[in-house]
Amino acid sequence: MIPRPAATVVVATQARTGLDFLLLQRPADARFGAGAWAFPGGAIDADDARATWADRLPGVGESAACVAALRELFEETGIVPASRGRVGSDALAGARRALLAESIPFSQVAERLELDFSSARMAYFARWITPRGAALRFDTRFFLLSLEERPRRVRLTPEHEAAIWTTPAAALRRFSAGRLPMMFPTARTIERLAGFRSVEEAMAALSDVQVEPALVRLGVGEDGVTPLAPGDPGYDEVR
Repeated sequence: MIPRPAATVVVATQARTGLDFLLLQRPADARFGAGAWAFPGGAIDADDARATWADRLPGVGESAACVAALRELFEETGIVPASRGRVGSDALAGARRALLAESIPFSQVAERLELDFSSARMAYFARWITPRGAALRFDTRFFLLSLEERPRRVRLTPEHEAAIWTTPAAALRRFSAGRLPMMFPTARTIERLAGFRSVEEAMAALSDVQVEPALVRLGVGEDGVTPLAPGDPGYDEVR
């Protein structure tokens, strides 16, 4: 199965203890990543590649993937990191309902509300591909989005059950204890973020990285099946 192009976004703010970011929990009956905590994101659609986006984006990574990350963020949480002139919260809420009902594409939402994402502070820093043989496969571009302050509210849809803001260290502790289930790329991304003392440091380090696709492979050992990333011991021996 050919992996479907997708995008996800790590929404980060600066907290007293360092970098703080958003995780959403998928329902237990979700087709992909059931019960797991993940970053906002989803598949790239045809509208995400429209030429009308050319002057509305921050100019990082692949434009269609960047649009998809921003669209999914808006759909799943109500967060919209864009300048929007005099557009009020009621207009945004109505546009989001129409977008979720698939009665209007995101490009038209941006045009009607004059949303401009060009000043959003984003970095394209990773690309993970689901293992061969998986029932559902995605080729996902990862973006980091820096917000000046944490949004007052995260407005979820039935697509997710809960939302938390957490630090990388706290998330990894809960993951290791089995209290915060995550998919392999999510956990590896958080491990990477744990190396930064602030959002500014993360943005500076990740803004100019050369992104290479990372195909997850599954190794089989005494402890069962173990996901592996490029560079992990045993990765090259697994196909």
